[in-house]
Parts: sequence; C-alpha cells; structure tokens
Amino acid sequence: MKILVLAPFLPFPLDQGGKIRIFNILQHLAQSHSVTLAATLDDKAVAAEAGPLRELCDEVLLFERPAKLWPDRFAFFTQSSPYNVIRFRCEEMRKALKELHRQRRYDVVLVEFSLMWQYADIFTSCPVVLDAHNIEYKNVEQIGMSTSGLFWKAMYHIEKKRLRAIEERAWRECSLCFTVSNKEQGEISAFLGGNDKVITAANGVDLDRFSFQPHREDKKILFLGGMDYAPNLDAARYFLGEILPLIQEREPDVKVLLVGRELHRLGTLSTLPGVECHESVPDVLPWFYEAKVLAVPLRIGAGTRIKVLEAMAAGLPVVATPKGYEGIAARDGFEVLEAVAPANFAASVVKILNDPILSEQLAVNAQQLVAERYTWRAAADIISKACENISNRG
Repeated sequence: MKILVLAPFLPFPLDQGGKIRIFNILQHLAQSHSVTLAATLDDKAVAAEAGPLRELCDEVLLFERPAKLWPDRFAFFTQSSPYNVIRFRCEEMRKALKELHRQRRYDVVLVEFSLMWQYADIFTSCPVVLDAHNIEYKNVEQIGMSTSGLFWKAMYHIEKKRLRAIEERAWRECSLCFTVSNKEQGEISAFLGGNDKVITAANGVDLDRFSFQPHREDKKILFLGGMDYAPNLDAARYFLGEILPLIQEREPDVKVLLVGRELHRLGTLSTLPGVECHESVPDVLPWFYEAKVLAVPLRIGAGTRIKVLEAMAAGLPVVATPKGYEGIAARDGFEVLEAVAPANFAASVVKILNDPILSEQLAVNAQQLVAERYTWRAAADIISKACENISNRG
C-alpha cells in the first residue's frame, strides 16, 4: 500500500508520548508499505532532526507553521474553531496535500490526532483513517476543572465544546478509528452506536530497546514528564509538594530524579532537598535503570502512559494513581501498586524502596504483561491489516 501519514509535529526525537507512538508505528508500517510523512513544524530548525524518519519513509514533507500566540488567540475569539486546531492550521500544507492527492493517489491516509482532521476533506477518493491517541476534549475538560479563575475556566469550557464537535465529526467521518486502549475504544464505539470501525491498537514498547533489568540498589525515585503538558505539571506539583515530604520523613536520603522538559515551571519545588533536575535529556532510556521506582501521580489526563509501559518492560516497578495507569490492564499488587491519597502513595513508594522481593515480583509480572499485550509490532500489525482491508474494500 501507499500510505500518507499526517502528523501535527515531527515524531522525533522520542521525548513525548505522541512522538513515540507515531515513530514506532511508522517504523513498522514502512517495512511492508510505501510511507509518506507530512508534518507541521513550529520551528524550521527542528527539520534537522528528521534524519531517522527520512531513513524509514519514502518521503518526508515538513511544513513550517510557527507558533503565533496572539494571532491564534485572536482567531480563537473571532472564529468557531478550537485553539488546538487553529495552531496546526497551515495553508502551505493544505495546498501541498491537495497536489499530493492529485498526483499520488494514496491507498490510505492515516491522520494522527483528531486535531489534524481539518485536512481530511482533501482526500475524496481514498479511505481516511484516524489514529485518535486519546479523547482530547476530555483532557481539556479535566484541565479546565482543575484551573483556578473564572476566565480560564470559561476558556477551557469553550475549547472543550469546540474540540468535542471536531472529534465527534472525525469519529463519524473516518473510515476507521484506532484507539490506544479498550477504554477509549468502548467510549467512541458507544458514541457511534456500537460501530465496529473503532479498533484498539494499544500503545506499546520496544522490548529490544527497553531490556529487562530488575535489580537496583540506590533509593532513587524517577519522575518523568514534560512540564509543558498541564497534567504532568499538576502531577509534579502534587508529588513534590504533598507526597515527597511524607517519603522523606521515613527515607531522608531518598533522591528524586526529575527528568523532562521546561522544569523551570515548577519554580522552587524543583530546588527542594533531594531533587535532581535533568532537563530535556537526549534519551530517557538510561533513567529507567537509574531509579528504583517510577512515580506516576497523575490526577488528570487522557489516553495511556507510554512511560508506564516502558518502565514495566525495563524492570522498573511503578507506583501510580488510577489515572496514572489508566487503560493498561495491570492489576494493583501484581504489576503495579495503585495509590490515591498522598500518605498511601508515599507508603507504597517506601515499600518498594525497602522490599526487594516485592520489587522483583512486581517487575517480573509487569514485564510479562507488556511482552504479551503491549508491543509496537502488535499495534502496527493491527493498523496495517485493518488499512489493507479497508483499501481493498474501496
């Protein structure tokens, strides 16, 4: 098949969940199909990082769409589009895609994120499928509920309504819709009246890259996430402000490895005793082997956390809120320790730090779960076979 993939950003380097999913799906699809990637960039300098993608794809087309904060906000107030759609609107990309459609005649167009569905209308003579990643409007709804101030609550409410309309339209119009977990699959399918075009292609992990190494000695806690993503910022403030002090009461020498982007947003919390900041690291892999436990105290968010799957594959035990491992078929006490209240979360972390038998048991169980159910090869095979079927049917 000839597949055109539309992405809202360059899926490299692999420093956030959306990039990781798109890159790995591309990597596997390109082994059997001719793949073209078209993506927007907010800075043309990022194009220099496209090398690995050019090796995978037959063609990589990049369109600069600089961040325009005030013009985009003005458009939000004067138009009916969601802000998260406006910021990926690129007239140069639209014109190029129209010409591509006229010349190439792709078998399938794969749209990554509903935010890019604004380009779907171009492709009138081939199936257009959606890789949903998550239900965006629910994410925005949760962020709005946790925001203080009537103005911002109102803005998030408007954004949620507009995003919901875009997403529901994409679900209705797409030939297929792929979801990252059975939870999202059930919700979208129910909205469509039980339509069987909604298929789970679960987030995964590269088992060769994240090799299983369960034994760690140092009492270090890994917190991984970009602070430019509101749910991560909320989780980091919650962990550092409310949970870490309770851990330090029992383990005064414990270290927290804070790994991610824009850590300055945490202010003085990032300078607390025992906290080490590691900004925009080139590769997260080594950090999974530095720590003894991964803390995922998420309170808001959508989709599934790839970092949880990667930790499980690498042999790093996970303590998480229910939201933190949502969509992953892990069981509390078997593959993960679930914790909600700060005291409970702190106690679970301390338990792993001091109980090597429990730690190893969790690690072994979690790695087995990931190997059986959450690999990128499995996800790509589901997408490939479904796209082949829909293309042949057309």
